[in-house]
Amino acid sequence: METKSHALRQYEQNRADAATNGLARAAVTIAHVEDGLAARDVLHAISEQAKRVNAGDLRDIEARLVASIATLDALFHRYIAKSEQAPSPRMQEMYAKMAFKAKGQAIRAAEALSGIKAGPLVIAKQVNMATGPQQVNNRQGAAND
Repeated sequence: METKSHALRQYEQNRADAATNGLARAAVTIAHVEDGLAARDVLHAISEQAKRVNAGDLRDIEARLVASIATLDALFHRYIAKSEQAPSPRMQEMYAKMAFKAKGQAIRAAEALSGIKAGPLVIAKQVNMATGPQQVNNRQGAAND
């Protein structure tokens, strides 16, 4: 039985690494969608953005979310207008569904942006350790007494 050459094993390993690397897969997809871009150049750009995010600089992500919100909002208004002009109730419903899907995605993007800007939500369980009996007064206006 023949063993694979070192060069062939390295080639296969490189292909496997690229196939399982999210940044590389994204670069190939973007280069395919955007004519004239080389996957290697796209990978470099994405890697630089990832480095900024890893360093805590979220401006790229925030800008993309704002752009997504604006785009989705524009789609919402376009599809609502199309639904109003649609020739049949079925077409009206189709456009309205598309409009509200776009609006829902815009809301999710806004929530993501809000979460980034506000920072993580920390929910901590509080232990109330009183040294003696505790009195709770739930009367209305108790503070005014």
